[in-house]
Amino acid sequence: MSAAVAAEIKAMLDSYYNTMDGNQTVENYHARHGTESAVILTNYEDERAGLVADYLRERVAGKIVVEIGAGIGLLACHVAMDARRVYAIEVDPAWSSVFVWSLYAKKPANLTFILGKAEEAPPIAADVAFFCTHSGRESMYRAATRFAPEVIDVYAELLKDDPKWHDLEPFTR
Repeated sequence: MSAAVAAEIKAMLDSYYNTMDGNQTVENYHARHGTESAVILTNYEDERAGLVADYLRERVAGKIVVEIGAGIGLLACHVAMDARRVYAIEVDPAWSSVFVWSLYAKKPANLTFILGKAEEAPPIAADVAFFCTHSGRESMYRAATRFAPEVIDVYAELLKDDPKWHDLEPFTR
């Protein structure tokens, strides 16, 4: 991703964070839809998303993959480089406009983005489902089991394997 696109994405995210933090409309949306969102992205920097994709590479190569909680889609774009097909599901519409910039910058043809609750998404016969988040992990795990026999809680694995993942910027905000 070019530095200019990365800078645009960062500026959009900063604007969203400032607008959405404590915003009643955002809170009403999540209450109305029965969704959880910490309104914080885990993967919001292209280089970090690439590192996480490297971690997943052997487990997703050549497979149909579902990412639950795709955020702005950077990780899904990287995973799609190795997977046969990727379905990226995100419940929070706030990220969709930022995701558009990610799509223009690097979306591969084998990536499909679904806006909505993973629990209500159409059935997808995937080989692997994963999520990489700080919050709502139990509900994401349950949703992931609808799609694939193998479910990966990426963030939990990364922390277990190497606790420094938690301390490195830009992985946390």
